[in-house]
Parts: sequence; structure tokens; C-alpha cells
Amino acid sequence: MRRFGSPLLFALCLLAISPSIAASQQPAPPATPQAPAATESKTGVGEQPAGTKTAEAHYVLTPEQRAKAIAFSRAEYILYFAAIALALAIYAFLWRSGFAVGLRNRVRSFSARRWVQAALFVAIFLTAVRALESPLDYYWGFVLEHRYGLSTQGIGSWVADWGKDLGLTVVVSILLAWVFYWLVRRSPRRWWLYFWFASIPITLAFIVVEPYVVEPLFYRFTPLERTQPALTDRIEKMLGHAGLAISRSRIYEMEASAKTRIVNAYVSGWGSSKRLVVWDTTLAKLDSDQTLLVVGHEAGHYVLHHIPKEFAFDEMIFLVLFYVGFLAINKIIAVSCDSPPRKEEGGGGGGPASTSHATTPDPSFSRRGAGLAQGEALRESGVADLASLPIMLIVLTVVVFLASPALNGISRHFEHQADQFGLEVAYGVVADPNTADVQSFQIMAQEDLEDPDPSPFIRFWLYTHPSTEERIRFAATYKPWAEGKPLELLERPK
Repeated sequence: MRRFGSPLLFALCLLAISPSIAASQQPAPPATPQAPAATESKTGVGEQPAGTKTAEAHYVLTPEQRAKAIAFSRAEYILYFAAIALALAIYAFLWRSGFAVGLRNRVRSFSARRWVQAALFVAIFLTAVRALESPLDYYWGFVLEHRYGLSTQGIGSWVADWGKDLGLTVVVSILLAWVFYWLVRRSPRRWWLYFWFASIPITLAFIVVEPYVVEPLFYRFTPLERTQPALTDRIEKMLGHAGLAISRSRIYEMEASAKTRIVNAYVSGWGSSKRLVVWDTTLAKLDSDQTLLVVGHEAGHYVLHHIPKEFAFDEMIFLVLFYVGFLAINKIIAVSCDSPPRKEEGGGGGGPASTSHATTPDPSFSRRGAGLAQGEALRESGVADLASLPIMLIVLTVVVFLASPALNGISRHFEHQADQFGLEVAYGVVADPNTADVQSFQIMAQEDLEDPDPSPFIRFWLYTHPSTEERIRFAATYKPWAEGKPLELLERPK
């Protein structure tokens, strides 16, 4: 989802540790009907452009726009919770139906090598899960977006992207599953701690390679200086004015318009792979000053080291979640394996017991259904059994879902900091940074159909950014330079 997380699969549960700003949606609002295309500002610093009106310090929509934005947002909220419920139901079905145990037996018969078994099991299992989820994926990702005029993507392109996403999920999940089950076999009591340690370099590696490997599979990127040299000069001037430097080679334009009308920008990567990306839809809807405020926000993530900071905070939360998951998984498997005692088959006439060791289950066993049979299958190996994967996914999905408010609260804090940094870095370069920021938020939120009135629960549970109304109010009122106060996040060079 544009504003909050998507339904969780095994790989994505763990890769969700990476900061949400890595896929940051810089929701920005619309304040005027529509801004002109991005052009070089002719106004000098400190001058008010002729005919410019101070933007309304609220998220302003016509009644028709408001109704449309609310309807779209409500549909997304419902689909988010429905997707979580559907994922849990699918995992439970694939466990209770015996699919997981049957699949494990098949892959064991195919190869004795554990890594081959893990690869085949995870690939087939996750493909089955995604196939069962595909109707909801299609409705949410294609039908709904087209219904509200947000998507420009054809069905062939959408299906191709869906397949690429599945392939990436399977590849990463195979690696994670192999590491996980190897650690469980080596340390049945401390695998949660060792797997947490192992997840750190894996996730870091994913963050580093994602801009090179993943993003180009879905979109085309061009250095911004090739398509918008004047804007790139202004960005460089703005950052240099604050004593900062972001290499021009790390600022890109993304061809989003081939698939969406959503207006956005983001930062991704780490170290040498870090990049700042502005969507071409943003460049088409915002003028030069407004775009500079958007870039200033994203530069804030870059300069204030939000990716490593949020990564560290999230990792601490996930350490607790892994331990809670460890306790829950062991409890569930213990209950599943708690079958009734077997009775020995004795000799007739009360004589000595028969030498036969054949046993028959208690009659009640056969009435327990397939679920108990699956528990019997895990009696010896427990969590180390590949067939435990659906249980793992149920627990991971639940604990990550319940931790969403904490994870998203951390993200909202950093997003607010980035908003503040954007205003500070633009001051002295953009004639009226407050008005430009308000207008950029207004335009972006209007184009993206941002909810004008999300409930406190929705903001608390789902939002990775402050609401549009909150961001506009802050953008309109944060003026330390007008009050003779020092800048809080940015120290001006002398």
C-alpha cells in the first residue's frame, strides 16, 4: 500500500525490518487546483512572486474531491485488514489440510539434500499462497487503482510485475528459510536469537543491492541532470547553501508515469548505493520551488541518516518479536503434537502381553481430523520440520501486525524530521519555503487521493507519515527565521 505495509509473506516479514522510508511515499498535498509543470524559478531569494497567494494552511478539497479521496482511502483500509485476514486463513488452510506435510514428503522423496528440499518446498508453498491471494492482489493493485484513475498500467504490465514480485519473494524466501531451518536444527532453544543476528547482514545486503537489482526490474531511471539540468542546479545550490553535498550522480528521475499518476519521491539504498529518486509525475505536477521542498524532505532522510537509525530501532523491536514468536511457535507445535496416548495390543484371555509391538490409536484420535494428523507429523522434528512453515508464517504475520503501531510510530517521527529539514534547507533559496511546502503537500495529496480525515486509530496503526493535514499545518507555521530563532536541524555555514 502507498501509505502502509502490504500483506506479509515470509521474506517480507523480515525485510520489513528495513526502514519504511526506503520505499518512502512522500505524501504531499495539493493546495491549488494544479501547479504548472516544473520550471526554473525566476524569482530571487526573499522576493514574493508576482500574483502569488499564500496557500491555505489546510488540506483543501472540493466536496467531490473529498468524497472520492475518502472512498478510495476507506477501500484501502478495508483491503489492508482483509489481506492480513486472508493470509492467515490461507496459512491455516495449507497447514490443517495436510498440504504442507504432503509437500514436505514429496520434496523429501525427490532429494535427500536439505537445501534442495528447502528450495523446492518454499518455492511451491509460496507460489500456492500467492496464487490463492491473486484475486485480492488483482482487485487491490489493478481494479481499484484504475477505478479511481490512479493507474495508467495495462493488464499485461501488471501481470508481469506481479510475476517479478513473486519471483523475488521466492528467491529471498528460499535463502531465509534455508538459514532459518539450519539454525533451528543446530540450536533448538536459541534459534530465535541466532536468526535475529543472521537477519541483520541479510537485510543490510538487501538494502544495499535493492536499488541496483530490484528497482530497475519495475521502472526506468535516468540521472535527473540529463532531464532537468536547471532543477538539478537549483538542488545543488540549495544543498550547497546549507553546506551539504549530495552527488548529482545519486539524484534520479523515475519514469513512474508509465504505470501510475501518483506523485511521489523517495530515498533508497545504503552507502555507495544510496540514491534520491523523484518521480516524473512529481516533476509534471509541481513547479521548481515546490519540487525543491520535496527534494529537501528526501535529502533530510539522506543527511540525517534516517535509514541506519530507523534500521537500528526496528531491529531492537524485531529482537523482541523474534523471542515472542519463538515462544508462540513452540507452544502451537506442542499443542498440535499433543495426540492421545496409544494403547498396546495385549494377548487374549488376560494372558501375558503379546510380543507384538503393534499399536492402535485411541478411537478419539481418528475423530480429531486432519489437524491432529499434521501435529503427529511434527512430533519428532518440531520447528525444524519444513512442514512447520505455515505455522511460522501465521506467528510472524500476527506479531509483525501487532508491532505495526510501534514500527510506524518510529517512521512518522523520522518523516516529521524530514519535513522540518526540508523547510530549513530551502530557507534562503526558495522565496517562500512555507507556501511552496504547503502547496507541494496539497498537490501531491490531492493527486494521490490522500484521506482528508483519517481516524486516530488508522493514523496510529497504519500511517508511516503524519497525516496530510498535520504536515500542511506544520509547513505553514514552522518559521524560526521569522521569529529570530536558530534552525534546529541545520547549522548554516559561516
